[in-house]
Amino acid sequence: MKQHVALWLAGTGALALASPAWGQVPATPPTGSSEVDAANGDTATQEIIVTAQKRSERLIDVPQSVSVVSAETLQNQHAQRLSDYLTRIPSANIVESQPGSSRIVLRGINTGGVGATVATYIDETPFGSATALANGGVLAPDLDPFDLERVEVLRGPQGTLYGANSLGGLVKFVTVTPNPGAFDAAGEISIENVAHGETGYLGRLAANVPLGSDAAVRATGFYRSDPGYIDDPLQGSDVNDGKTYGGRISFMARPAPALRIRASALMQNIRSNGTNGVDVDPVTLKPTIGKYDHERFVREPNDIDYRLYNATVDYDFGPVSLVSATSYGTLKQAGVIDGSGALGAPAGLDQGMRQKRFTQEVRLASNGPDAIEWTLGGFYTREKNLLSQNVFLVDPLTGDSVLDGALVVALPSRYREYAGFANATWHIAPKFDLTAGGRYSHNRQSSEQDTSGLLLPAATHVSGKSSDSVFTYSIAPQYKPNRNTTVYARVAKGYRPGGPNALSPDAPDAVPRQFGPDTTINYEVGLKTQTADRLLSLELTAFLTNWKDIQLLVQLGQFGVNTNGDGARSKGVEFTLGLNPNRFLSLYANGSYVDAYLTDDAVLAGGLKGDQLPYSPKWQGTIGAEYEHPLSGSVNGRAGISWHYTGSRFSDFNPPLPSGAPGPLQHKLDSFSQIDAHAGVEMGRFRIDAFVRNLTGARGIVNIGPFGAFNGDLPAAFIMPRTFGLSLGARY
Repeated sequence: MKQHVALWLAGTGALALASPAWGQVPATPPTGSSEVDAANGDTATQEIIVTAQKRSERLIDVPQSVSVVSAETLQNQHAQRLSDYLTRIPSANIVESQPGSSRIVLRGINTGGVGATVATYIDETPFGSATALANGGVLAPDLDPFDLERVEVLRGPQGTLYGANSLGGLVKFVTVTPNPGAFDAAGEISIENVAHGETGYLGRLAANVPLGSDAAVRATGFYRSDPGYIDDPLQGSDVNDGKTYGGRISFMARPAPALRIRASALMQNIRSNGTNGVDVDPVTLKPTIGKYDHERFVREPNDIDYRLYNATVDYDFGPVSLVSATSYGTLKQAGVIDGSGALGAPAGLDQGMRQKRFTQEVRLASNGPDAIEWTLGGFYTREKNLLSQNVFLVDPLTGDSVLDGALVVALPSRYREYAGFANATWHIAPKFDLTAGGRYSHNRQSSEQDTSGLLLPAATHVSGKSSDSVFTYSIAPQYKPNRNTTVYARVAKGYRPGGPNALSPDAPDAVPRQFGPDTTINYEVGLKTQTADRLLSLELTAFLTNWKDIQLLVQLGQFGVNTNGDGARSKGVEFTLGLNPNRFLSLYANGSYVDAYLTDDAVLAGGLKGDQLPYSPKWQGTIGAEYEHPLSGSVNGRAGISWHYTGSRFSDFNPPLPSGAPGPLQHKLDSFSQIDAHAGVEMGRFRIDAFVRNLTGARGIVNIGPFGAFNGDLPAAFIMPRTFGLSLGARY
């Protein structure tokens, strides 16, 4: 059988070697565990390989719940934003009101606040802040899915191998490795029109250039103009438009057969001119001005810059391999929020975030089919953060600042962490394995708070320090009756670091000077199976997660601080089903039932025992189909459609009022459905696609902002209106 060596990487227009060619692999279901290679009419296995346990292995062999969004899936969905694909994964949700300001929620582990409960990695580089003092929970990376090999989503705590902030799970972006085998180049242009709004466009380029037989460089670049669709009677039409642009360069070399060096640099800028918020009635949540309208005294831009640098060295000693991963990243955010509703006067809030983070990880892992496969590692990270805020009063007629520096706050902080970890799989019998791991972590933090402003009698300076240590673990026995079936159980612990609250010495004793870490312990049983001919695949998981000492962001008198509550619980079932009835058609379905709720009162945050955790639908699911068929000897046609359902959810908890009276109840958000579709043809080196997102123009709320409008309305972010698009791709 002729071996084809090129596959258009979905969402990228780039080439990956040693994969089937266009039109010869039915589209992989978004969370499938295998692919069918129907090249030349033959059925063959194209296994999905993942690095969830920091070693390459078949997805079906990993004893935990892992979903993979393949490159081809990203292409077919014409994914441009995190919300375009992550929400199609069981028990995964995005809380977002503006590009670049996103919160990822897995299995309902969320109580609001500013600390992340889902860890994020880009290859070997951890992204974002490990501390709750740097807004990591609301600054998840919204990377353009360009030149990605896949996205791995690990549900449940991942504290053993990935450390801090993996309470609910992990999202790992895996980029394409440079290939010395051949020169490849590709490009894509597309346009899209949003109902009630503008027309946007996108351009992408990628090239893989060999540098001899043992080295290569890979470069990618993109520019995207995001169409606006929110109108403001004071600021104009389509005020939430913007642009996103960036690129990545990666170098790989093998100076010796046992040595591989890979270095990469990633840059992305997000320039959003306004939020997606629609002014709604605080009781009925119905729009008060128009279906896609809000009214603000000031514009609300949000600018975010990502810079990530990594050097990874692999050396194969024979019995063992050594991996050293060195990373450095920066994040810069500058945004404006209309704070008129919160302050009771026309006002704006400038908010900035500056972060620098260095990380070093070293791992030693066994090679070969030994009875015990093991990994030992050490981890170090340090970060320097600066959160700044400036409240200014504005002229309600012009939006111009009339009193800058009314209140100015600077919150610099430092974080350092040391950790050691070990993980091993014992092949006890041909069909029975036991995987176990542990990690000990220790962190030290310091913070300061400088407060000044024209509305304050005097400037203040306060500081705080904290340290804590935690041990996390995972144990996972698994039974494999055959190569295509795995039955497993897993118990795992995850954690999120605590930290200091920078408080004045005369603050009341009731206001905590620091907050402790919170932890989750997850109990999970699962089944992964597929038929030998890959006709049918199924993954089924049941889980129970106990969350202890939950971190909460609360207001105690005049002090806004992080503190710890008691407990919460998340329990549910997830499934993924794939069916390939023939070499032209793929059918898939996935879904989840998640019941996430407080097990104790969280009075300071406005939550009571039994209240549902924010933005966690009990029911969620996706069904879809992909079809492709030759139209002639050189033309291949393909089409697909998917339906995604998000059940009813509840918004954030509302803390007590300054008077001490209970705050408003959580808002119940209605369920909604979204239909996406695409169709296109491939003609040799060219590909043309037409696509539509949200075909029926469904309206579903995905976030309600913390600051209301001046007239008392609330800002509610809805899913993007119906969008039609057309794309053209070419490759060489």
